[in-house]
Amino acid sequence: MNKNKTFMGWIKKYGTYCVAGFLVLAIGLTIIFTAGTSKETQANISSANNPVISVGGQPVVSLSFQLPMTEASLLKEFSSQELFYNQTLERWEYHDGVDLVSSDLSVFASADGKVSSVSETYADGKMVIITHENGFQSVYSCLADDVLVEEGDEVKAGDKIGTAGESSNNEQKDGAHLHFELLQDGKNIDPASYLNFENK
Repeated sequence: MNKNKTFMGWIKKYGTYCVAGFLVLAIGLTIIFTAGTSKETQANISSANNPVISVGGQPVVSLSFQLPMTEASLLKEFSSQELFYNQTLERWEYHDGVDLVSSDLSVFASADGKVSSVSETYADGKMVIITHENGFQSVYSCLADDVLVEEGDEVKAGDKIGTAGESSNNEQKDGAHLHFELLQDGKNIDPASYLNFENK
């Protein structure tokens, strides 16, 4: 009986403080969890607006690429799994870039970078390779003779580098067009992941 009276006395004396303490703790935890969720939501929104890649384990906002031709239409898509028929070579093959056509055959740098190569091969024709940040490279082949850049040149997105042509012996039956490739860390990736084409 004495124990019950002692406990009830303690509750009457300190109960209000206990309730107040629990309320303060509950409010504090609510504020902490709400702030954490808000930051996570902001991070998700930021990631959606700025695609993030990882370089050396560190998140880096990816480059912004633009179409290398004005009002470009997609003649042939990128494919690492589906075979396309090559009219010129009369065989089925994978396509490691995209073929673009436009009424204006001018070709522009798709992002800021440095010209790492200007060359010509039998298969690809006249070709320019531009190296960008974060391990990206853009490749422009099947160009006409009027290439306007040299190895070592610094270019900005939108700078004219040449004109689409018919110099690729592997794709001559496709007419004047640009064969455009995008690589990251030496591996071909689908340019459609970074570019919006006028007509797919």
